[in-house]
Amino acid sequence: MKPASGTRKPYTGTVRSLVLALDVGTTFSGVSYAILEPGDVPKIHGVTRFPGQEHVAGNSKIPSIMYYDTDGIMKAAGAEAENASMVALAEDEGWIKTELFKLRLRPKAMKLKMNGMRLAPLPTGKTAVDVFGDFLSYLFHCTRSFIIDTHANGHALWRAVEHDIQFVLSHPNGWEGAQQAKMRRAAVYGGLIPDSDEGKARIRFVTEGEASLHACVLNGLAADVLS
Repeated sequence: MKPASGTRKPYTGTVRSLVLALDVGTTFSGVSYAILEPGDVPKIHGVTRFPGQEHVAGNSKIPSIMYYDTDGIMKAAGAEAENASMVALAEDEGWIKTELFKLRLRPKAMKLKMNGMRLAPLPTGKTAVDVFGDFLSYLFHCTRSFIIDTHANGHALWRAVEHDIQFVLSHPNGWEGAQQAKMRRAAVYGGLIPDSDEGKARIRFVTEGEASLHACVLNGLAADVLS
């Protein structure tokens, strides 16, 4: 079995760069990233600390849920939204729990098998793209804090790369151009990229099937099959 580093080549760019892979799942989400240093073999990191998980070491996934107040303002997300005190506060304040929101971006021809369950109403004044964008924004800001806190000279590192970050967004097999366009709009809404051709060009997509295969290759699990 080849080591993961043996399958990657040194970065050939001339300036330091950052790639963020945001995996927004139906029920759980996570972030991976690589800091690209000229001449160095990229190393993939995972964001392993999110708000609400301070006492859970190495947990790289958070629930894909949010709470919105009655004005459509997001009040809590991820692990924080499952905290008992936050749940109690949400009940007292009449906040709306938003989950399974990724399913709202699906192709119209893709039927849901919900076993009798229904998607909850969207928060006040929000579209499905807005809600997805809010969660992307949350993941992005969590990642920024994690990188600044865990890397040497984190603030300087972030300042050097923040205006040209490359993003990779995953989506289910069968999603195509229309769904990718919605995800790009969500990235703009969430403040990840500017609303320009240059900004939108910083978004790349990978199907969940492709992502799984890449993970196998990077870990040497598929070396014998693909050689």
